[in-house]
Amino acid sequence: MALTDGFGAAVSHHQQRDVDDFYSAAQDLLGYKPDPINKINQVLQRSPDFIMGHCFRAGMHLIASDFNQQHKLANKYQILQQLSHAANDRELGHIKAIGQWLDGNWYAASQVYADILHYYPRDLTALQFGHQIDFLLGQSHSNRDRCARVLKHWSTADQDSSYLYGMLAFGLEESGHYPQAEAMAEQCLNLNPQDAWGTHALAHCYEMQGESQQGMAFMQRSEEHWSRDNYLAIHNRWHSTLFMLEQCEFDRALVVYDQHLKVHADSELMDMHDAVALLWRLTLLGCDVGNRWQSVADNYCKFIDQAYMPFNDMHAMMSFVMSGRNQEAQLLIAVLEHQAESDSTRSMIIRLAGLPILKAIIAFADGDFSTAKRLLTSSRHLSHLMGGSIAQRDILNLTLLEAARKSGDRQMLAGLLAERCLLKPESPLTQWFNRL
Repeated sequence: MALTDGFGAAVSHHQQRDVDDFYSAAQDLLGYKPDPINKINQVLQRSPDFIMGHCFRAGMHLIASDFNQQHKLANKYQILQQLSHAANDRELGHIKAIGQWLDGNWYAASQVYADILHYYPRDLTALQFGHQIDFLLGQSHSNRDRCARVLKHWSTADQDSSYLYGMLAFGLEESGHYPQAEAMAEQCLNLNPQDAWGTHALAHCYEMQGESQQGMAFMQRSEEHWSRDNYLAIHNRWHSTLFMLEQCEFDRALVVYDQHLKVHADSELMDMHDAVALLWRLTLLGCDVGNRWQSVADNYCKFIDQAYMPFNDMHAMMSFVMSGRNQEAQLLIAVLEHQAESDSTRSMIIRLAGLPILKAIIAFADGDFSTAKRLLTSSRHLSHLMGGSIAQRDILNLTLLEAARKSGDRQMLAGLLAERCLLKPESPLTQWFNRL
């Protein structure tokens, strides 16, 4: 008899213990708990023919956005192809999505994960993997819609519904539906106060509406729930520093960096990006961050010949130019120019957004503010192609604003400030900019 996992989606496997342990690992991933990898690896060691287990492990490699994970993903795909004769339609969908990603058809992989949900709306693994691909590709409307598509198949009585509501809240926020996003995030957190992605979604709502005082109060009030036992804790801590910056509490943000965001030799890429994103903003705002750039750049040097996601490359470049690593900066440009020559999704993103933005960062650091302005003006509204959130990509708007100021272009500066005033009129940081 066919089994279903704990979410209510069918699997081809016939060992209940394996299915239960897979479900536990999948819950851990949805909750950003520390070690879903070890759990699923133990299952696969015990039952190497467990197709959905391999699909899950492969999906984790895929959404890591790390070049070093791609050969592991390819190995999993080979295993899955060998097992595919025994797969059900759900699992075949997962296998197809993985193959599309490996072939460089990233948007197609996103769509395949979406297609699975038409027939398996309880497949929260397909939802999460697709949700994360949307995040990596900056597809805000797809992020919203894939969650909305399955909403009627879930209720608040379902054990794992908070994870769906948290993902939907983020999709709604990224597509500009802030009241609905807040309501969905609050529903998520009412069900599960420790839902890290729900916390993340609500922090985004406050950030995008310029409600930094409310956002800071929320993060402080809920800190015991989001600040430990999950690997989104550092990123959510970074969100708390954005509220500090909006309140012009620059020194306080730097203290948080030293206590929580400082990069170490074993830091994850996402945590490195958060460190760069805060240091760059503080530097733009006139703060002296000392030699903090050096350890960050040291870490990025390990990946310089493995440029993979332009969003990662943008942060690496910021660390290189701010630590005086001009040779590494030029090497990264050369790697990307070579990678831009194919017809893959990644090459298209590099050509349209990655290279112009990275060259703008170099120009800005070199004091060539006119070139930085030109490149950022032409590419900032394509920056969503690189992925990340609107809040993360706001770093480019801030850089362009500073380039306009330093180049003496008062007309452009006034226009950029008008944009910011429309979105965050009450922000102390907006008022600080207006006094420049």
